[in-house]
Amino acid sequence: MSLKLEDVKEEDRGVLAPCGIVCLGCDTYTGGGLEAAKKLKSIWEGGNMVDTSMAIGLNPEEINITLKTLNKYIKASVKGKCPGCYIGGFASQFCGIAKCVKSKGYWTCAECNDYDSSAETACPNEDSNPVPMANKAQMTKMICTRYSRDTCNNLKRCREIGYNAFIKEAKEKVENGWRTWQVISDEMVFTKAFKK
Repeated sequence: MSLKLEDVKEEDRGVLAPCGIVCLGCDTYTGGGLEAAKKLKSIWEGGNMVDTSMAIGLNPEEINITLKTLNKYIKASVKGKCPGCYIGGFASQFCGIAKCVKSKGYWTCAECNDYDSSAETACPNEDSNPVPMANKAQMTKMICTRYSRDTCNNLKRCREIGYNAFIKEAKEKVENGWRTWQVISDEMVFTKAFKK
């Protein structure tokens, strides 16, 4: 199957990240997470949950901490929805995968002959960057782990059926309720990487 960036319509280039994340199903892309945070904040503040929390066995101070965290999240999201990594979204500014893919004129790692979706480390091209997210091989391993290898399966599927058919499948999957959080591992992948 021939995979080429020029096969992907401009309006579809935010649907899939270079690493295989289906951005279309990401709550940062859809704005779902931000809307949920705003709604919960509104409900809790409007109902003065701090005052009534003890009646249902909650600690008022923990409610305050949660509200402060929601406020920080909402404030950090003022830039709006993520357009997707390929288009310049959140992580693409420092992600080794996104930089590598773009430097080669690809849309995703599926186009790279070195990428092996079945290998433990799908990208064998370790580079010298000590920052885990900026190192394409380390970032690939973290992404594959975080997304329970769903990203590897997505890129494998792109190779099998081509980009346009994959985009169609991804859109149908998301329309039927699928979201990226459904495949995210509970392993603290990024936390571990940054503690090294």
